[in-house]
Amino acid sequence: MKKLVRSIYAFKFLDDLVLIYPLYAVMFTEFGMQAWQVSALFLTWSLTSFFLEIPSGAWADKYDRKKILFLGQCIRALGYLCWLCFPTFAGFMAGFVCWGIKSALTSGTFQALVYDELKYYGQEDKFAKIWGRTQTLSFIASLIASLLASPAILVGYPFVLILSSLAVLLSGIVIIRINVKAVHFMNSHVNYFSILREGWNNAFNNRLVFRLILLYALVIALNGGLDEYWPIFTREVGIPVYGLGIVLGMLSLGEALGSFLAHYFEKKRLTFIYWLTFSNGLLLLVSAYFYKWPVLLLIFVFSFIVSLIQVLLESRLHHAIPDETRATVSSINGFLTELMVMGVFGGFGLLSQMYNYQIAFLCFGGIILLAALIYLSGQNHALSDKSGQKRTER
Repeated sequence: MKKLVRSIYAFKFLDDLVLIYPLYAVMFTEFGMQAWQVSALFLTWSLTSFFLEIPSGAWADKYDRKKILFLGQCIRALGYLCWLCFPTFAGFMAGFVCWGIKSALTSGTFQALVYDELKYYGQEDKFAKIWGRTQTLSFIASLIASLLASPAILVGYPFVLILSSLAVLLSGIVIIRINVKAVHFMNSHVNYFSILREGWNNAFNNRLVFRLILLYALVIALNGGLDEYWPIFTREVGIPVYGLGIVLGMLSLGEALGSFLAHYFEKKRLTFIYWLTFSNGLLLLVSAYFYKWPVLLLIFVFSFIVSLIQVLLESRLHHAIPDETRATVSSINGFLTELMVMGVFGGFGLLSQMYNYQIAFLCFGGIILLAALIYLSGQNHALSDKSGQKRTER
């Protein structure tokens, strides 16, 4: 099992050791993309994942998950090469189509592979810890990539894109060499549409699973959907382009700490997650209001909280999903999340085009705050109902 865990960690580390991460949003603007075009590119990414998310989950419940993950990494590398060879709106869009395909092929597939392998060894109760450490290594890789991006960009964007392509290809080689033990593709003899239908039923007819999927999609879309705009936020508050890597690395460190510590909060109630979301709304509002470089420390805390929430919700969800449709249900979760992320990209792009980026960040801080208050109000109402019911029974 130790070898399996090391391979999982290595895959995720290399998957995010991508030097173009902290630079691509700025790269688009430097190649003449307007605010609406930048958001259109992000929407293309989400739309591609959106349409392929559920079908790819059913593929991962039917076919070899290793091969699906390897294929995704190859397609992603091709996308970076599109950016290298065709640095235009169309070229950037083609690259995001490739990246969107990879995202769809990987999201539910990788989580399902990890959980089912742990279950084979009777260690599924350690999923939150191991998945959290996996995410920690992912963020550490992003941190290293961000730090390396600062000197690498002095050579030029082509150099950065080539290194990024090599990293994701190496991650594909690591995952294809994993010796899996669990029978992942136990449904290989089952009709594809039967798997799809069963996964759909498990996602929408199981009240606990459905509730967790909706909560995950809303909270992660509102909080995590802003990740793509942090480079622009950083530039807007006065950090020069050669400092972007350092700042984005700092945010990755915050995310790494959140995922590393997440399993310590695994037994907390959902109310804890609502209060974390409320805190993030306040942090974003204050940061966007003052809009000076010191507020980047608040964005660091924001990133820490997002990562903490994500691992906690993913762990709860996987404990509730039936084995035979794990990847399909995980992909439905990704599907709904992408749907809400598209709303974030569209809304943010509209606000920033009509007004400016600062107003857009302010508005989304308010939206996050409002969403948290709605959940907290609903929770308090439910608790009041239960208390009243107990008094009546007495």
